[in-house]
Amino acid sequence: MKTRITDLVQDCYPEDIDIGEYNEEITLRILDSVQNRLGTNTIRPRRIRKLSRALLLAAALVLALGTAAFAIAEYTLSLRKPAEDEELVSGFRYEEVVDGEVRNSEILAYPDAGMVFSFSCPEEQRFTPEFRCFWVPQEATEGITDEQGWTKRLFCGSENEIPYSITTIDYIRDGFQLILNGDVEIIKEEYLGDWQILEATSDYSSLAYQTYDRANYILLFDKTTGYLILISGESDIETLEHIAYEMEIRESSIPRPEYSGGPAIGLIDLARG
Repeated sequence: MKTRITDLVQDCYPEDIDIGEYNEEITLRILDSVQNRLGTNTIRPRRIRKLSRALLLAAALVLALGTAAFAIAEYTLSLRKPAEDEELVSGFRYEEVVDGEVRNSEILAYPDAGMVFSFSCPEEQRFTPEFRCFWVPQEATEGITDEQGWTKRLFCGSENEIPYSITTIDYIRDGFQLILNGDVEIIKEEYLGDWQILEATSDYSSLAYQTYDRANYILLFDKTTGYLILISGESDIETLEHIAYEMEIRESSIPRPEYSGGPAIGLIDLARG
C-alpha cells in the first residue's frame, strides 16, 4: 500500500492561519493529524527508531508547515576538522566575569584534536535528559538505574576493553565545544524526526598518547531541546547503532548544572575521557 504525502496533509492546514505569528495549538494539531493518518501517534516518550521514507517525508512536511505558523528557534550542532596549520584547539573550560573583571578562568588545549563539535543554543535547558535501554550487547558494569531502567549513564568495561559507554552530556550551552581526538572520520550523518545523528570513528595509532587503537562514537542530538546523548565504545558501529535504535530518551527531573561562565570546551574521547 502506497502512502501519498498529499493525502497525509490534506485538510490539516487551516486557511485562516496567520503566517509568522506564534500559534502552538495549530502546529500541534497539524502534527497530530498527520501522525493519526500514519498510525504513529503515541503518548510514550520519543524513541530513536528506523523510519520509513513516507514517514520521514511527512515529518519534514509537518515541520515546514509548523515553521510557517511560527518561527522555531532550533538548537544546532555543527562540526569541523581542525586546519592543518592549526597547531592546537583550545578554549575556556570555565570563565567567570564579575563586574567586568575575570575572577576565575581555565583554558584547556587539545593538540591531538581530530574533530570539533560546536553548539548553538537559543535557550538554556531547565532539566537534563535521561534514557533507558531495551537492548545492550552485555550487562553494564557501572551505572545506576531506577526501577523502570531510566538512567544518565551506563558503562560496560574491563581493564583492557570498553565495549560501550552511554552517557548524557548535561552542560550544553550556546558556544559550547566538544573535542574528539585522533584521526576522526565521520561515517554517517542523518536526521530522524527531531534528531540529528552523527556516527564517527577515531584512529589513535598516530598519537603519542593512546590507550586504544580505535573507538567508535554515535552522537544523538535533539534540535528542539538541545539534548545530547553520547554512545561510544570499542564495539563495532553496528553494535552501537543497535543500542541507539533500542533506547528511549526523555527530560528528567534533574535541573541542569549551574554555570555562570562563558563558552566552554570539553572532551568526549573514550581513550582519555
